[in-house]
Amino acid sequence: MKKFKKFLSNLDIQAAAVALVMLVMGILLVVFSERLLKVVCYVAGAATVIWGVARIVLCARAGGRALVVDIVLSVVVIATGILLIISPAFIAELVTVFLGLLLIIDSVFKITESLALHRSDSGAMWLPGVVAGGIFAVLGVVIIFNPFATTGILMTFMGICMILDAACTAAACVYSALRSGADGGNGKNAAGI
Repeated sequence: MKKFKKFLSNLDIQAAAVALVMLVMGILLVVFSERLLKVVCYVAGAATVIWGVARIVLCARAGGRALVVDIVLSVVVIATGILLIISPAFIAELVTVFLGLLLIIDSVFKITESLALHRSDSGAMWLPGVVAGGIFAVLGVVIIFNPFATTGILMTFMGICMILDAACTAAACVYSALRSGADGGNGKNAAGI
């Protein structure tokens, strides 16, 4: 029980929450595909705004150490979320573009954090984060350009991409929490994902 409490205290809550939201959205897209476009707009909008605000709070806490790209991407994430909530009927037609952008933005965060981890020379695994970020960025671009025959197929593909992204993020959270327990450091984002 003591090890489990230590594991929970070392867990990156923000990354775990993002993974959970992406997992739920992915499952909804796979199971319900095009029937839930408006609901997905509201859920994606709310989750995106919360995620963007959390990123800005973390940037404010970091002070001068916060990267400008993190702040700019956080503002873009919040604006995207607000647009999803305000105009769901119009956005339902463009939901593929926004979910593709969300996947790309998440990929940029993964790559940025991984490269920062590499520069810190902490010995943590940073390359999987860069590779996963690159793969999910490509998948986001595929979603945006929609080479699929029907909306249902596209929604299923987006759902699978989001589930895979959530699985990578969750795996990184678990690895980081376990690693920090083993080496006594804080271990946050030690896998760079």
